[in-house]
Amino acid sequence: MKTTSFEISKKLAEIGFEAKFDHCYSKQNPEQGLWNKSFEITCWEGEDISNYYPAFDLETILEALPKEIERDNGFNIGLRFWWADGASWIGYQNFSGFIITVDANQNESLADTAARLLILLHEEGIVNFNKGIK
Repeated sequence: MKTTSFEISKKLAEIGFEAKFDHCYSKQNPEQGLWNKSFEITCWEGEDISNYYPAFDLETILEALPKEIERDNGFNIGLRFWWADGASWIGYQNFSGFIITVDANQNESLADTAARLLILLHEEGIVNFNKGIK
C-alpha cells in the first residue's frame, strides 16, 4: 500500500489534517520508515502516539479533497486527474482548463501528489481543517 511520505505526513500534521490511519512514522527516528500503528501500540505499551506522524493512503486523502470548489464567479471547478505524454497531475478544472493543479513528481506516490494538493488548498484558504471547507 502506498502512503504519504515522511515529509508530506509531517506537513499534513503541521496544518492540522486529521483522519483515520493505520501507519505512521516516528518523529524522532524517521529513518526507521513506516510503522504499523497497531503493532506500535501493542509492542510499546504506553507509547504516546503524538511521537508519530500519521501516514495516509490515497483513498483517505481523496476523501478529504473537496469534489468541487465554488468560485467567486459562480462557476464551480471539479476535481480531476490527468495523465498525458508520461506526465500526470491532479487539480481542479472548469470548462476553460485547469485552475488549481499539482504536478506529480517523478517516483512520487499518488498519495503524496494528492496530499500536496490538499496542502495547497489549505495554504490558499480553500480548506481549513479546524472549520471544514470554506
